[in-house]
Amino acid sequence: MVYIEPENWKPIDNLELEPAALEVVTNDRNYSVVAGPGAGKTELLAQRASFLLQTGTCIYPRKVLALSYKKDAEKNIKERVSKRVGVDLAARFVSLTYDAFAKSILDRFISAIPEPYRPKINYQILNINEAYEAFYKIKLS
Repeated sequence: MVYIEPENWKPIDNLELEPAALEVVTNDRNYSVVAGPGAGKTELLAQRASFLLQTGTCIYPRKVLALSYKKDAEKNIKERVSKRVGVDLAARFVSLTYDAFAKSILDRFISAIPEPYRPKINYQILNINEAYEAFYKIKLS
């Protein structure tokens, strides 16, 4: 794999990032990005993932994990990164919902859970509202 030198990396699609956004994308520090809907948080994350994958600056095992609350956000970020970096690098980008990520960990280590607390083989993770509605047999919305 041939990587781009970090100082030579440019945002995909000739996108012009403002200086603060470019720093978030290319810096090795942690940042908290707080902004309203439609402000570009997903695009910023896609550019950050692209930078890490294309420059080879993501740490071993050279994968990027993005967690989202909703399935549509999970799909959106995966599509954006795939479009920018290509199939080979996109295979190293994992986008999951928090629920799916938690379930994957539980599935992987289920045999380590004491038998009385271990979920059944065909268990499901429910949305809290769905669980409440099912338990009380009412509709919340």
